[in-house]
Amino acid sequence: MILVIGGHAQGKLDYVREQYGPAEEEIGCVLGENRIVNHLEKIVYNILEQGGDPLETVLAHADAHPDAIYLCDEVGSGVVPVDQGQRRWREAVGRCCTALACRARRVERVFCGLAMVLKECEEEP
Repeated sequence: MILVIGGHAQGKLDYVREQYGPAEEEIGCVLGENRIVNHLEKIVYNILEQGGDPLETVLAHADAHPDAIYLCDEVGSGVVPVDQGQRRWREAVGRCCTALACRARRVERVFCGLAMVLKECEEEP
């Protein structure tokens, strides 16, 4: 499994397609069978809105799809939101990314289309 993080519109999807080969068109904001899981931050938001546990749901998906590539916008920087729901969402995204990073064989951060490898293992940890 691979985790790619970075700011909004920093070229994560283009980078992943270039580095890991063309993949079927990803379906936005849902956990499905596609190899590329784009907008993990929106998926976490949707799970919270439906009353689910994002961490449990995302990790179950990761276990079932060991070749998945998760892309997530960074949402934890900047001013802390006043709204409790927004704070809860940001925390849930952070916890999901932390858990995925622990399990991933590769973690990359993309900024201005350039990738920095944060973690690389020969096999899944």
